Amino acid sequence: MDNLELFYDVLDESNNFLYEIFHKPYFELLEMTVRNILAGEVVCDIEDLDKEEELEEIYAKIKDVDFSAEDVRKAMQSIVLRGFKEMRIPNGNTTPDTLGILAAYLITKIHKEKELSILDPLCGTGNLLFTIANYLDKKTKLFAIDDDEWMTKITALTADLLDYPVEVYYQNTMSLQLTNIDSIVFDMPHSEYIDGKYFPYEAILHFVNELKEGGSLIAIVENDFFCYDSNQEFKKKLLASMSILGIIELPDSMFNQARPKLILALQKRQLKDAKCFMVKLPSFTDVEDFNNALRDIEAWFLKNN
Repeated sequence: MDNLELFYDVLDESNNFLYEIFHKPYFELLEMTVRNILAGEVVCDIEDLDKEEELEEIYAKIKDVDFSAEDVRKAMQSIVLRGFKEMRIPNGNTTPDTLGILAAYLITKIHKEKELSILDPLCGTGNLLFTIANYLDKKTKLFAIDDDEWMTKITALTADLLDYPVEVYYQNTMSLQLTNIDSIVFDMPHSEYIDGKYFPYEAILHFVNELKEGGSLIAIVENDFFCYDSNQEFKKKLLASMSILGIIELPDSMFNQARPKLILALQKRQLKDAKCFMVKLPSFTDVEDFNNALRDIEAWFLKNN
């Protein structure tokens, strides 16, 4: 059994054990499990000492194991997805790992700094943010925001297990005011018009204000993102302070029945005489064509410094 499987099994075994005692909803059990693991002992109130000892034996399986950050992240992601399934909640709040790795790659190309502040203003379960942090060879200060209480709790629990410095906010993303963020990255959920305004446009213009000069914005949005800007008003406001570095159209096979998406890479600076790169990624199983697409992106960054 590898470490990832071991950590997942302990989370799952603990959740099932605690359910037999408390009969609480899935994510409340997960919170209890994580708190126990972090404390190194059973801290939830169990009156039966024999059951407490049994639970201690479950956690003892991982006591002296050195887990990587990816083992922990992937185990938590899998256990959360199981929770979504058991509670019949759509799992749209969890971004696939491959998109996090691509976002980390783009951030590496844009930023040469050794330390970065990174904000996910629509964090969901935090998987996108933690995937990026794990794949960046940089010191990071992380910020996460969501208007769903349990999503922010899951993000905070994962951050504690990873021992990452993360500030998690449970509030409407449009009400948060941060400044001088190096990189903002998010996976925009499907959105409609709110009070006559297209939410993704309003959100992105709000997020731009939180970026420092030279900061990047990596947005995973639906393929028809620009179709709602019939009068070009959004684009005009956006380009007043930002430059579009590139657009990566993602393979339809990634999304099954969900709407296809693209990655929009922007930077808070004015690039003169530089055309953005536009790449359509093939299926990730098509290694040769996929590598060719990455080489095109690499060449663009080399040319445009």
